[in-house]
Amino acid sequence: MSESALAEHKHDAPAKPAKPKKGSREELETLDDYELVKRFTKGTVDAFEVLVLRHKRQVYNFIYKMVGKPEPADDLFQETFMRVLKNAHTYRPRAKFTTWTLQIARNVTLDYFKRENLRQHVSLDATVPGDDKPLRNLVPGNEPPSQDVLLSKELLEEVQSAIKRLPLHQQEALVLRVNEELPYAEISEIVGSPEGTVKYWVHEAVAALTRYLAKRGLT
Repeated sequence: MSESALAEHKHDAPAKPAKPKKGSREELETLDDYELVKRFTKGTVDAFEVLVLRHKRQVYNFIYKMVGKPEPADDLFQETFMRVLKNAHTYRPRAKFTTWTLQIARNVTLDYFKRENLRQHVSLDATVPGDDKPLRNLVPGNEPPSQDVLLSKELLEEVQSAIKRLPLHQQEALVLRVNEELPYAEISEIVGSPEGTVKYWVHEAVAALTRYLAKRGLT
């Protein structure tokens, strides 16, 4: 190949894409969570923003499902990431960053319930005011299998209200398993209970769902 042809061949070859500049938003978005945490602790503030954006949906959804109201959920979400920011230097990749963050979100939520004197346990065998039906017959789990099975908005509200009376450990296990689709091993790390125990809690919540659907003639 002549020198001119070789030069022309080099000219026609596609240029390699430029490597993102270190510290740029583009480069940060390619990094894993632990590397982002390290970058943040060394002064790269944008690394923390990337972490928040990457995990905000899952963390916020968990908090919202637990408290059921947007205003406290917003506040607790911010408090969660303030604690993440404050304790970022302690994070180690023994657990996934999501697991670690959800542990913090859970603690923040439990603190909220204590502060507000909420979540006083009501037996699921108690009755709904003005009715003689036990509450356990109204609890389907955190989300019905399909919105099509719900007969009315009023029924949905009744069910969502009833599920708040589940023992907290059952509700949070159900939310993490059904809504967040986390494996039992990860849920076990988040709630600090054995994996077998978590499975039992979810089983009990699902059993309540089955009873509810059967009672309403929806199965």
